[in-house]
Amino acid sequence: MLILCLFSLFVSARAEDVIPPVSPSESESSSSVLTSQAWEALASKDYATAKARIARCRDLYEAKAKEMQETLSVVPGPDTAREFWALNDVGTCLFILGKVAEAEGKNSEAIAAYQDVIKNFPMAQCWDKQGWFWQPAVAAKERLTALTFDSAK
Repeated sequence: MLILCLFSLFVSARAEDVIPPVSPSESESSSSVLTSQAWEALASKDYATAKARIARCRDLYEAKAKEMQETLSVVPGPDTAREFWALNDVGTCLFILGKVAEAEGKNSEAIAAYQDVIKNFPMAQCWDKQGWFWQPAVAAKERLTALTFDSAK
């Protein structure tokens, strides 16, 4: 009986340890991991995987990204930009979605994705490995101009 009780305590304690609480940055489904995977999939022309990672990021973090966007009236500086992780990653994912659509020759879908970034996540930022932040909304405006010019030819 004593062994059974001890075993029960061990099992119940272990069940709680199986899924420890983790912050989004530590999870396999963190916004930053999903965004990195979307970039990698775009680079390797695995568009289905890119779209799947983008959709997952949006499903999990778009509400938080919108909440963060609503608190801002200016683009955060480099010292605080990382605090807006959901906004940054969802905005970046939408930019990637536009790039995927362009690569697939789906310009109307690309335009819609770029417009989404500009309208809903204008303060989003993406870290460039060369050492600075850039804004997906600004890059999206440039892509919109290029697509509009190309379609007018």
